[in-house]
Amino acid sequence: MNPFRFGRHYDPDCFVDREREYSQLLSAVQSGNNVVVVAPRRFGKTWLLQKFVAESGFQCIYLDLLSVISLRDLCAKMISKSFELLKLNDPVKFIREYLKNLSRHVSFSIGADGVNFTLGKDIDEESLLSESYRLLEKLGDPMAPLIVCIDEFQAYRTVSEKLPGSIRGFFQTTPNVIFVFSGSMRHMIEELFFQSKGLMYHCGIKLDLSSFLPKEEVTDYLVRKFEASGKRISSSVAGRFYEITKGHPYYVQIMAYELWNTCLKEATEKDLTEALNQLIFRERHTYDMALDVLGQKYVRKVLIMIASNKDIFSIEALREFEIPNPSIANKTVKKLIELGFVEKLSRGNYEIIDPIFEEYILRRFS
Repeated sequence: MNPFRFGRHYDPDCFVDREREYSQLLSAVQSGNNVVVVAPRRFGKTWLLQKFVAESGFQCIYLDLLSVISLRDLCAKMISKSFELLKLNDPVKFIREYLKNLSRHVSFSIGADGVNFTLGKDIDEESLLSESYRLLEKLGDPMAPLIVCIDEFQAYRTVSEKLPGSIRGFFQTTPNVIFVFSGSMRHMIEELFFQSKGLMYHCGIKLDLSSFLPKEEVTDYLVRKFEASGKRISSSVAGRFYEITKGHPYYVQIMAYELWNTCLKEATEKDLTEALNQLIFRERHTYDMALDVLGQKYVRKVLIMIASNKDIFSIEALREFEIPNPSIANKTVKKLIELGFVEKLSRGNYEIIDPIFEEYILRRFS
Protein backbone atom coordinates (compact mmCIF):
# COMPACT_ATOMS: atom_id res chain seq x y z
CA MET A 1 0.00 0.00 0.00
CA ASN A 2 1.22 3.49 -0.88
CA PRO A 3 2.70 4.92 2.37
CA PHE A 4 2.44 8.61 1.47
CA ARG A 5 -0.44 10.76 2.69
CA PHE A 6 -1.61 14.27 1.94
CA GLY A 7 -4.71 16.27 2.76
CA ARG A 8 -6.16 18.08 5.77
CA HIS A 9 -6.03 15.17 8.24
CA TYR A 10 -2.79 14.87 10.21
CA ASP A 11 -0.82 11.64 9.85
CA PRO A 12 2.11 11.44 12.30
CA ASP A 13 3.95 8.93 10.10
CA CYS A 14 4.04 11.46 7.25
CA PHE A 15 4.96 14.54 9.28
CA VAL A 16 8.38 15.72 8.10
CA ASP A 17 10.64 18.01 10.13
CA ARG A 18 9.07 21.20 11.63
CA GLU A 19 10.51 20.17 15.00
CA ARG A 20 11.80 23.69 15.67
CA GLU A 21 8.46 25.30 14.80
CA TYR A 22 6.50 22.78 16.85
CA SER A 23 8.80 23.39 19.82
CA GLN A 24 8.30 27.16 19.48
CA LEU A 25 4.52 26.73 19.36
CA LEU A 26 4.53 24.49 22.42
CA SER A 27 6.81 26.86 24.36
CA ALA A 28 4.70 29.92 23.55
CA VAL A 29 1.48 28.25 24.66
CA GLN A 30 3.09 26.87 27.82
CA SER A 31 4.04 30.46 28.66
CA GLY A 32 0.41 31.51 28.33
CA ASN A 33 0.76 33.37 25.02
CA ASN A 34 -1.56 33.44 22.03
CA VAL A 35 0.18 32.42 18.81
CA VAL A 36 -0.31 33.41 15.17
CA VAL A 37 0.96 30.82 12.66
CA VAL A 38 1.62 32.36 9.24
CA ALA A 39 2.31 30.19 6.22
CA PRO A 40 1.58 29.99 2.50
CA ARG A 41 -1.12 27.56 1.39
CA ARG A 42 -0.22 23.87 1.62
CA PHE A 43 2.82 24.53 3.81
CA GLY A 44 1.77 22.28 6.67
CA LYS A 45 0.19 24.73 9.11
CA THR A 46 -2.99 22.66 9.42
CA TRP A 47 -0.98 19.52 10.20
CA LEU A 48 1.12 21.51 12.69
CA LEU A 49 -2.04 22.62 14.51
CA GLN A 50 -3.53 19.14 14.41
CA LYS A 51 -0.26 17.67 15.72
CA PHE A 52 -0.45 20.15 18.59
CA VAL A 53 -4.06 19.16 19.32
CA ALA A 54 -3.18 15.44 19.23
CA GLU A 55 0.17 15.43 21.03
CA SER A 56 0.68 18.56 23.17
CA GLY A 57 -1.14 17.24 26.23
CA PHE A 58 -3.31 20.38 26.42
CA GLN A 59 -7.07 20.23 26.16
CA CYS A 60 -7.75 21.68 22.72
CA ILE A 61 -10.52 22.63 20.35
CA TYR A 62 -9.74 22.84 16.63
CA LEU A 63 -11.90 25.00 14.33
CA ASP A 64 -11.42 25.59 10.60
CA LEU A 65 -13.04 28.82 9.43
CA LEU A 66 -13.09 27.62 5.82
CA SER A 67 -15.73 25.09 6.89
CA VAL A 68 -17.84 27.70 8.72
CA ILE A 69 -20.65 29.51 6.90
CA SER A 70 -21.93 31.90 9.59
CA LEU A 71 -21.42 33.08 13.16
CA ARG A 72 -24.27 30.81 14.24
CA ASP A 73 -22.53 27.87 12.57
CA LEU A 74 -19.24 28.76 14.31
CA CYS A 75 -20.96 28.77 17.71
CA ALA A 76 -22.62 25.43 16.97
CA LYS A 77 -19.26 23.91 16.02
CA MET A 78 -17.70 25.38 19.18
CA ILE A 79 -20.39 23.69 21.26
CA SER A 80 -20.04 20.35 19.44
CA LYS A 81 -16.24 20.39 19.88
CA SER A 82 -16.64 21.23 23.58
CA PHE A 83 -18.98 18.29 24.09
CA GLU A 84 -16.49 16.03 22.30
CA LEU A 85 -13.63 17.35 24.43
CA LEU A 86 -15.48 16.64 27.67
CA LYS A 87 -16.08 13.03 26.55
CA LEU A 88 -19.64 13.12 27.80
CA ASN A 89 -22.31 10.62 26.79
CA ASP A 90 -25.41 12.61 27.66
CA PRO A 91 -26.03 15.72 25.48
CA VAL A 92 -29.09 16.65 27.54
CA LYS A 93 -27.02 16.79 30.72
CA PHE A 94 -24.34 18.75 28.86
CA ILE A 95 -26.88 21.37 27.77
CA ARG A 96 -28.31 21.59 31.27
CA GLU A 97 -24.92 21.99 32.98
CA TYR A 98 -22.92 23.99 30.44
CA LEU A 99 -25.47 25.82 28.29
CA LYS A 100 -28.16 26.73 30.79
CA ASN A 101 -28.89 30.09 29.19
CA LEU A 102 -29.11 28.52 25.73
CA SER A 103 -31.13 25.44 26.61
CA ARG A 104 -34.27 26.68 24.81
CA HIS A 105 -32.32 27.43 21.65
CA VAL A 106 -30.12 24.31 21.31
CA SER A 107 -31.02 21.02 19.65
CA PHE A 108 -28.85 18.05 18.79
CA SER A 109 -28.70 15.03 16.52
CA ILE A 110 -26.71 11.82 16.81
CA GLY A 111 -25.04 10.45 13.69
CA ALA A 112 -22.10 8.35 12.58
CA ASP A 113 -19.71 11.21 13.40
CA GLY A 114 -21.08 11.66 16.93
CA VAL A 115 -23.30 14.32 18.47
CA ASN A 116 -23.89 17.51 16.50
CA PHE A 117 -25.54 20.59 17.96
CA THR A 118 -27.60 23.17 16.08
CA LEU A 119 -28.79 26.58 17.22
CA GLY A 120 -32.16 28.14 16.64
CA LYS A 121 -32.59 31.49 14.92
CA ASP A 122 -34.68 32.89 17.74
CA ILE A 123 -31.60 34.16 19.61
CA ASP A 124 -29.44 37.06 18.50
CA GLU A 125 -25.85 36.39 17.45
CA GLU A 126 -24.29 38.62 20.11
CA SER A 127 -25.95 36.63 22.92
CA LEU A 128 -25.05 33.40 21.17
CA LEU A 129 -21.39 34.32 20.93
CA SER A 130 -21.33 35.53 24.53
CA GLU A 131 -22.70 32.19 25.77
CA SER A 132 -20.24 30.27 23.58
CA TYR A 133 -17.35 32.21 25.12
CA ARG A 134 -18.77 31.45 28.57
CA LEU A 135 -18.67 27.76 27.67
CA LEU A 136 -15.00 28.01 26.65
CA GLU A 137 -14.23 29.82 29.91
CA LYS A 138 -15.83 26.97 31.90
CA LEU A 139 -13.62 24.44 30.11
CA GLY A 140 -10.42 26.36 30.92
CA ASP A 141 -8.57 26.20 34.21
CA PRO A 142 -5.57 28.18 35.57
CA MET A 143 -3.57 24.94 35.82
CA ALA A 144 -4.94 23.48 32.55
CA PRO A 145 -5.95 26.23 30.11
CA LEU A 146 -8.11 25.49 27.11
CA ILE A 147 -6.36 25.99 23.77
CA VAL A 148 -8.59 27.09 20.89
CA CYS A 149 -6.93 26.58 17.50
CA ILE A 150 -8.60 28.53 14.70
CA ASP A 151 -7.32 27.61 11.25
CA GLU A 152 -7.61 29.84 8.15
CA PHE A 153 -8.48 32.86 10.27
CA GLN A 154 -8.30 35.16 7.24
CA ALA A 155 -11.75 33.77 6.33
CA TYR A 156 -13.34 35.53 9.33
CA ARG A 157 -15.14 38.00 7.05
CA THR A 158 -17.39 35.22 5.75
CA VAL A 159 -18.36 34.50 9.37
CA SER A 160 -18.60 38.00 10.85
CA GLU A 161 -16.68 41.25 10.44
CA LYS A 162 -16.94 41.64 14.21
CA LEU A 163 -15.24 38.32 15.04
CA PRO A 164 -11.65 39.59 15.56
CA GLY A 165 -12.72 42.37 17.94
CA SER A 166 -15.05 40.00 19.75
CA ILE A 167 -12.35 37.37 20.29
CA ARG A 168 -9.87 40.04 21.39
CA GLY A 169 -12.30 41.32 23.99
CA PHE A 170 -12.82 37.78 25.26
CA PHE A 171 -9.23 36.63 25.69
CA GLN A 172 -8.11 39.93 27.24
CA THR A 173 -10.33 39.13 30.23
CA THR A 174 -9.99 35.32 30.20
CA PRO A 175 -6.52 33.98 31.06
CA ASN A 176 -7.80 30.39 31.14
CA VAL A 177 -8.26 30.28 27.35
CA ILE A 178 -5.37 30.61 24.89
CA PHE A 179 -5.80 31.04 21.14
CA VAL A 180 -3.67 29.72 18.30
CA PHE A 181 -4.60 31.40 15.03
CA SER A 182 -3.33 30.42 11.60
CA GLY A 183 -3.71 31.88 8.14
CA SER A 184 -2.51 31.29 4.59
CA MET A 185 -3.14 34.78 3.16
CA ARG A 186 -0.03 36.43 4.53
CA HIS A 187 -0.92 40.04 3.71
CA MET A 188 -4.30 39.74 5.47
CA ILE A 189 -2.85 38.07 8.58
CA GLU A 190 0.04 40.55 8.74
CA GLU A 191 -2.39 43.47 8.46
CA LEU A 192 -4.73 42.05 11.10
CA PHE A 193 -2.16 41.02 13.73
CA PHE A 194 1.11 42.83 13.06
CA GLN A 195 0.27 46.30 11.76
CA SER A 196 -0.72 49.07 14.16
CA LYS A 197 -4.08 49.60 12.46
CA GLY A 198 -4.98 45.91 12.74
CA LEU A 199 -7.93 44.83 14.88
CA MET A 200 -5.74 42.24 16.64
CA TYR A 201 -2.46 44.14 16.79
CA HIS A 202 -0.11 42.74 19.45
CA CYS A 203 -2.49 39.88 20.21
CA GLY A 204 -0.10 36.98 19.67
CA ILE A 205 3.42 35.75 19.03
CA LYS A 206 4.21 35.28 15.34
CA LEU A 207 5.31 31.83 14.17
CA ASP A 208 6.41 31.92 10.54
CA LEU A 209 6.14 28.62 8.69
CA SER A 210 7.24 29.86 5.28
CA SER A 211 10.54 27.98 4.98
CA PHE A 212 10.82 24.90 2.78
CA LEU A 213 11.71 21.57 4.38
CA PRO A 214 15.47 20.87 4.61
CA LYS A 215 16.99 18.56 1.99
CA GLU A 216 18.46 16.02 4.40
CA GLU A 217 15.15 15.56 6.22
CA VAL A 218 13.23 15.07 2.96
CA THR A 219 15.67 12.63 1.34
CA ASP A 220 16.00 10.56 4.54
CA TYR A 221 12.19 10.48 4.80
CA LEU A 222 11.85 9.26 1.19
CA VAL A 223 14.45 6.51 1.56
CA ARG A 224 12.91 5.33 4.83
CA LYS A 225 9.32 5.28 3.56
CA PHE A 226 10.21 3.54 0.30
CA GLU A 227 12.20 0.85 2.11
CA ALA A 228 9.47 0.29 4.71
CA SER A 229 6.96 -0.33 1.91
CA GLY A 230 9.13 -2.79 -0.04
CA LYS A 231 10.58 -0.41 -2.66
CA ARG A 232 13.82 1.54 -3.05
CA ILE A 233 14.93 5.02 -4.00
CA SER A 234 18.59 5.94 -4.35
CA SER A 235 20.08 9.00 -2.71
CA SER A 236 20.72 10.54 -6.16
CA VAL A 237 17.08 10.16 -7.26
CA ALA A 238 15.93 11.42 -3.86
CA GLY A 239 18.22 14.43 -4.35
CA ARG A 240 16.72 15.12 -7.76
CA PHE A 241 13.26 14.74 -6.20
CA TYR A 242 14.18 17.47 -3.73
CA GLU A 243 15.35 19.78 -6.51
CA ILE A 244 11.94 19.45 -8.18
CA THR A 245 9.80 19.91 -5.06
CA LYS A 246 12.21 22.32 -3.29
CA GLY A 247 11.06 20.76 -0.02
CA HIS A 248 7.55 22.20 -0.36
CA PRO A 249 5.63 20.19 2.32
CA TYR A 250 2.54 19.41 0.24
CA TYR A 251 4.42 18.53 -2.93
CA VAL A 252 6.89 16.35 -1.06
CA GLN A 253 3.93 14.15 -0.09
CA ILE A 254 1.94 14.20 -3.32
CA MET A 255 5.00 13.85 -5.57
CA ALA A 256 6.24 10.95 -3.44
CA TYR A 257 2.78 9.40 -3.73
CA GLU A 258 2.92 9.67 -7.55
CA LEU A 259 6.49 8.38 -7.70
CA TRP A 260 5.69 5.35 -5.53
CA ASN A 261 2.75 4.48 -7.80
CA THR A 262 4.83 4.98 -10.95
CA CYS A 263 7.89 2.88 -10.08
CA LEU A 264 8.12 -0.89 -9.82
CA LYS A 265 10.75 -1.99 -7.32
CA GLU A 266 13.14 0.97 -7.50
CA ALA A 267 12.42 4.59 -8.38
CA THR A 268 14.45 5.85 -11.34
CA GLU A 269 15.01 9.25 -12.98
CA LYS A 270 12.56 8.16 -15.69
CA ASP A 271 9.94 7.34 -13.04
CA LEU A 272 10.53 10.75 -11.46
CA THR A 273 9.94 12.51 -14.79
CA GLU A 274 6.77 10.50 -15.35
CA ALA A 275 5.52 11.30 -11.84
CA LEU A 276 6.16 15.01 -12.44
CA ASN A 277 4.29 14.88 -15.75
CA GLN A 278 1.36 13.15 -14.07
CA LEU A 279 1.28 15.76 -11.31
CA ILE A 280 1.36 18.70 -13.73
CA PHE A 281 -1.40 17.05 -15.79
CA ARG A 282 -3.49 16.61 -12.65
CA GLU A 283 -3.00 20.21 -11.48
CA ARG A 284 -3.19 21.95 -14.86
CA HIS A 285 -6.89 22.82 -14.66
CA THR A 286 -6.39 24.45 -11.23
CA TYR A 287 -3.45 26.44 -12.60
CA ASP A 288 -5.40 27.52 -15.70
CA MET A 289 -8.25 28.74 -13.48
CA ALA A 290 -5.79 30.63 -11.27
CA LEU A 291 -4.34 32.42 -14.29
CA ASP A 292 -7.84 33.29 -15.53
CA VAL A 293 -8.73 34.73 -12.12
CA LEU A 294 -5.53 36.79 -12.03
CA GLY A 295 -6.39 38.10 -15.47
CA GLN A 296 -4.01 41.06 -15.55
CA LYS A 297 -2.26 41.80 -18.82
CA TYR A 298 1.30 41.35 -17.56
CA VAL A 299 0.80 38.57 -14.96
CA ARG A 300 2.01 35.73 -17.15
CA LYS A 301 5.08 37.66 -18.26
CA VAL A 302 6.03 38.51 -14.67
CA LEU A 303 5.52 34.87 -13.64
CA ILE A 304 7.83 33.72 -16.46
CA MET A 305 10.43 36.28 -15.37
CA ILE A 306 10.30 35.02 -11.77
CA ALA A 307 10.38 31.35 -12.83
CA SER A 308 13.42 32.15 -15.01
CA ASN A 309 15.23 33.84 -12.08
CA LYS A 310 15.19 37.27 -13.72
CA ASP A 311 15.47 40.57 -11.88
CA ILE A 312 11.98 41.77 -12.74
CA PHE A 313 12.96 45.45 -12.42
CA SER A 314 16.10 45.35 -14.58
CA ILE A 315 15.98 47.30 -17.84
CA GLU A 316 17.12 44.23 -19.78
CA ALA A 317 14.37 41.98 -18.38
CA LEU A 318 11.64 44.60 -18.84
CA ARG A 319 12.72 45.12 -22.44
CA GLU A 320 12.95 41.38 -23.12
CA PHE A 321 9.41 40.74 -21.85
CA GLU A 322 7.96 43.96 -23.27
CA ILE A 323 6.82 45.42 -19.95
CA PRO A 324 6.64 49.23 -20.35
CA ASN A 325 8.11 50.28 -16.98
CA PRO A 326 9.12 49.05 -13.48
CA SER A 327 5.93 50.39 -11.83
CA ILE A 328 3.80 47.98 -13.87
CA ALA A 329 6.05 45.07 -12.87
CA ASN A 330 5.86 46.22 -9.25
CA LYS A 331 2.07 46.48 -9.28
CA THR A 332 1.77 43.02 -10.84
CA VAL A 333 4.13 41.31 -8.42
CA LYS A 334 2.38 42.95 -5.44
CA LYS A 335 -0.88 41.40 -6.61
CA LEU A 336 0.79 37.99 -6.91
CA ILE A 337 2.15 38.34 -3.37
CA GLU A 338 -1.24 39.37 -1.97
CA LEU A 339 -2.88 36.31 -3.53
CA GLY A 340 -0.21 33.97 -2.20
CA PHE A 341 1.45 32.96 -5.47
CA VAL A 342 4.81 34.67 -4.92
CA GLU A 343 7.15 35.57 -2.04
CA LYS A 344 9.80 38.28 -2.02
CA LEU A 345 13.40 37.16 -1.39
CA SER A 346 15.22 40.46 -1.97
CA ARG A 347 14.92 43.55 -4.15
CA GLY A 348 13.96 42.40 -7.65
CA ASN A 349 14.27 38.77 -6.59
CA TYR A 350 11.07 36.80 -6.08
CA GLU A 351 10.06 33.17 -5.85
CA ILE A 352 6.96 31.27 -6.98
CA ILE A 353 5.88 29.40 -3.85
CA ASP A 354 4.38 26.39 -5.64
CA PRO A 355 7.24 24.54 -7.41
CA ILE A 356 4.89 22.56 -9.66
CA PHE A 357 3.14 25.76 -10.72
CA GLU A 358 6.59 27.18 -11.52
CA GLU A 359 7.38 24.16 -13.71
CA TYR A 360 3.98 24.50 -15.38
CA ILE A 361 4.66 28.18 -16.16
CA LEU A 362 8.04 27.36 -17.67
CA ARG A 363 6.65 24.56 -19.80
CA ARG A 364 3.60 26.42 -21.04
CA PHE A 365 4.87 29.93 -21.66
CA SER A 366 8.64 29.81 -22.14
